[in-house]
Amino acid sequence: MVARKTLFSVLGLAVPLVTVGVALLSGSGARAADAAGDQKEAAERCAVRLSIALTGKSPSDALMSAASPQSQTDALVGSDDFAERYARFINSEFNGGPSGDATNDPVYYLAKHVITNDKPWSDLFLGGYAIDATDDAMEVTDDPEGLGYFRTTAWGKRYAGNEPGGLMISAGFRILSNTTGLTLTPSVGQPGDDRTATGRMNQPCKSCHFDSWYALDTVAKLLPARKGTGDTVTFTATKEGPQKLLGKTLSDDKDLVSTLVDSDAWRFNQCREVFRFLYGRPENQCESPVFDKCVDALTAQKTIRAAVAAVAKDGSFCQ
Repeated sequence: MVARKTLFSVLGLAVPLVTVGVALLSGSGARAADAAGDQKEAAERCAVRLSIALTGKSPSDALMSAASPQSQTDALVGSDDFAERYARFINSEFNGGPSGDATNDPVYYLAKHVITNDKPWSDLFLGGYAIDATDDAMEVTDDPEGLGYFRTTAWGKRYAGNEPGGLMISAGFRILSNTTGLTLTPSVGQPGDDRTATGRMNQPCKSCHFDSWYALDTVAKLLPARKGTGDTVTFTATKEGPQKLLGKTLSDDKDLVSTLVDSDAWRFNQCREVFRFLYGRPENQCESPVFDKCVDALTAQKTIRAAVAAVAKDGSFCQ
């Protein structure tokens, strides 16, 4: 009888143990299902973020159902939607404000041409193109005398400025800003101030116009000279001669832009624009490894598509 009671006791203990085992297995399955659901949700969020950032549109069904949406980044940056979106973005970044006339936006039309045709991004600044107005747009054609969008009549008129001697100081600043990201806070002149070169030789103007690496007057002397203002403005070749700037002796606007585009400052600024495009803000210090990927891609592959893809493919973009 004792043996039987012991047997019953052992069997009785076994039942709860089996029950507990079933419960543990059930809990493991639930957690696995939850994990799979979390992964699916994360992939969907990533698909939405990628598609909106790169194309401005909702993700396709295929992208939305992809287990790894970032694997489709190259297809997204290769689309016409991306070319349109980035061209609009860079046009807004490189101009002082919106234009009321599409025939005055050479930056947009050339940027879209460069992206669509997989041209090096440096072509936006250095390429031999003419960008001429049509009835309601602008047309890009090859022109060996072109210099990106900097020699277009529309751009020249927009940034011709009003310097009394015809120096295009505003245009010179725009070239520096668009290539290297230079930002300056202009001082407000007072009535009666001497706005000629003689007046600019005095402080506080002198430091920016003559002394700094970006000496605005020296830069302007490399650009065409302006005659007149507004719609009647015309441009003639500079007669100022070679200028010492950026550690070199530069002959004209092409020498200037070539030197700027060949610098680390140009590559860094273009990748800062990539971060603004994707994140809506500049890069931060902890993102330096991803920023370096962008610079490396732009250096090696030359295109802005490669630079954007390098950042969008990084795991941090969808976190």
